[in-house]
Amino acid sequence: MFYHPNKNYLLLLVCTSLLLGQANTNMSFFQSDKYVLGGFMNVDADGLDFELLANVESQIGLYSNIWLSQIDYYSNTDLQSNFSIGYNKKLTGRLSLDLGYSHNHSFGETSNENPEVYFGIDLNNFSIWAFAGNDGTSFESWFKPNIDALSESNIDFLLYGFIEQDGYDLSINISSQLTNKIIAGVMMGYENYNRENEITFTKNDQTKSKIFIDSYSGVSTMLYLGFLFNQ
Repeated sequence: MFYHPNKNYLLLLVCTSLLLGQANTNMSFFQSDKYVLGGFMNVDADGLDFELLANVESQIGLYSNIWLSQIDYYSNTDLQSNFSIGYNKKLTGRLSLDLGYSHNHSFGETSNENPEVYFGIDLNNFSIWAFAGNDGTSFESWFKPNIDALSESNIDFLLYGFIEQDGYDLSINISSQLTNKIIAGVMMGYENYNRENEITFTKNDQTKSKIFIDSYSGVSTMLYLGFLFNQ
């Protein structure tokens, strides 16, 4: 199965948007006016894994977060990490812009790093972000419909999409904040990816290369439970 670090911003964005909307502010300039610390337990067809996150945001729009994923006991999975720092500028009550730097790092049998710069536009619960890095350009988009019946029932509904040169995935996230510090939800998605892999070998003192197409498509379902602490 393909793995794309940017996709995991989905849960981070959902949870920080839920909790930071309730956060208190203070008069600190560089210290955090809002922060979120927490962890997630995820259950899907591949088993059980954990995520840890920390997010901090200042009054002037500067923010930073760190996120660790796939913390489990399976030898065939890699530890994924992401660190980002950015700036959010609110132009109106409904329109804001984001600009920042993100660094993805995969730890395993082989180490892989992908630094990126990103730019995002958020308008009326609809967002689209573009990422440019060593692996090319990718795009994320999400939309949170304003449905009164769901809001009254303390249920959040989020539509999400991710696209890059190798393929795309789409998902629906349904979550509920059970208490002030606990959130639970389900994410259902569809993925479709095609990636070229080149293999080089030597035969009869001649070096040859052959390209294989690695394809994957399918649906997935993941249940998660999050424990979050915010100010």
